[in-house]
Order: sequence, then structure tokens, then C-alpha cells
Amino acid sequence: METVTSQRQEKSSKRHGGLRKLFSLEKSPLLYLLPMILFMLIMIGYPISRVIYLSFTQNILTRPDLGVEFIGLSNYWTLMTSAEFWNTVARTVGWTSLSVGGKVLIGFGIALLLSKPIGFKKVYMFLLMVPWVTPMVVAAVSFRWMFDGQFGTVNYLLLTVGIIQENIIWLGQAATAFIATAIADMWLGLPFMILVFMAGLQAIPEEVKEAARMDGANGMQLLGKVILPMMKPVVLVAVTLSTIWTFNSFGVIWPMTRGGPLESTRTLVVDAYVRSFGAFDLGMGGAVAVVIFIFLMIFTYMYKRLLMKQGEM
Repeated sequence: METVTSQRQEKSSKRHGGLRKLFSLEKSPLLYLLPMILFMLIMIGYPISRVIYLSFTQNILTRPDLGVEFIGLSNYWTLMTSAEFWNTVARTVGWTSLSVGGKVLIGFGIALLLSKPIGFKKVYMFLLMVPWVTPMVVAAVSFRWMFDGQFGTVNYLLLTVGIIQENIIWLGQAATAFIATAIADMWLGLPFMILVFMAGLQAIPEEVKEAARMDGANGMQLLGKVILPMMKPVVLVAVTLSTIWTFNSFGVIWPMTRGGPLESTRTLVVDAYVRSFGAFDLGMGGAVAVVIFIFLMIFTYMYKRLLMKQGEM
């Protein structure tokens, strides 16, 4: 009996010692991290958990008579069995691929040019910052004017050089609206790509490039067999971050087309907004938002695995 009592006292002493250590100013970082933990829980944890909860409910603001009812996976089942939803997924993937692909190709080309000793480099660098400091909505509205079917500068320039013979209603047709919104998003994302690629190019040792030239490599061989392989981790990071931002791009599409015409620019994030604040169906809107979250988590995990295979993490 005395042995059991002694063991209990020992366990109690250890437990109290652990708690004292946990909340000790000298031995535990918990108290120092507590404000940040609370901030993260309030600003990030609560909104995410709230959206996840809403996705499992029937919550239509225009039908208060139905109330808020927990319906499990019903919203997700409705999405997964909807051809319209899968069309939106395909459209989002296509739009994101077009925009990110354009940013990578154009950004890498400009970074290559700026990495060489050319005149007025500071002027070019200053001009490249213009898209970055331009608010997204302002840029989107400007592009909407530029692509205007009657008075837009795009039609004016193309008519002037003879590429087109009559005005094109860029934002009034499905295919052209899809491309026009992607071009606006490319313009906004180019500065980030160029700066990241320039940093990567400057990190390549000149000795490596000089050795390749001495072995007889021409410009294309130097690019394909030396520069691009060494730039692979940089390109992966840039593409991943840009893909996540572009996938969630709402500030470009909504001011330009509001998801139209004929839903040709209705990506997943626009779909979530329309369902939540157009149809006031918070349950379905929350389900779409959670699907976006899952897609991006899977994409980020795949990117991490890809980098780990290369020994970069």
C-alpha cells in the first residue's frame, strides 16, 4: 500500500513539474509564442474551420425558413456528381496553366536578357516594378478598357498595323475573354517571375559557364545543358508559388468579366464567390472553397516531394 502511494506521489510530482516547466518563462517558449498562437488561431484557424463547418450544412440565406441543417457530405456529393463543377475544374486548370506558362516563358526570357550587360538596365528594372505596385483591381479595370470592343487600345493597335480588319469584342466571346483575362494575370505576375529567375541566374557560377564554353558549347547548349538544369529548383519554387496565387486569382477575373461570358472565365474561386454571395448558398460555397483548399494542398505536397527527390529540402 505504501509503495502504491509512493508511486502516485511520484507521478503527481512529475506531472506538476512538467506543468511548471511548460509555463516557465526560463525553460519554455510557450508563453513567448502564445500571442502568435492565439493570433494564428483567430485569424487563420477560425475562418478555415468555419468554412469547413459550413460546407457540411444546408445554409441558404434567402431561405431562412429552412434553417441551418447539418447534412454531412451532401454538398460534396452534389459537386462531385455535377458535370458543371468538373467543367469549372477543367477551366480553372486550363486558365492557371495558360497564365503560369506565359509568366514562366516570358519571365525567363526577360531575366536572361537582363542578366547580360545591357544599357539602361536600371530603367528596365524600374519599368518592371510597375505591374507589381499596381493594385490588382486597378490593373484589371485598365485591361477591361484596353480590351473594350469599341474604344479599346488593343483593337486600335491591331487595326493600325493591319492584323485585324474590324473590331473584336474581346470580353464578349468565350475564347477571347478566356485569353484576355489570362494575359492580364500574366502582366501582374511577371515581375515576381523575373526577379526570382534573375536571382537564380546570378547564382550560377561564371566558372561553370566558362568551362562549358571552353568545351565548345554554343548558346543553346549552354542554356539547355547547364543553365536550365541548375535553374530547376528555382523554377519549381517560382511555378509552385505562382500556381497557388493564380489558382486563387479573383481580383483579375471578377472586375473584367465577372466569370462570363457564358461562364467561360468562371474559375473555382469565382464559382465559390458566386455560390456564396450570388446565390447566398453558404453551404455549397463553403464546399467549393474546401475543394480548392484540398487541390492546393495536394499540389503543394507533390511539389515538396519533387524537391525532396532532388535533395533540395
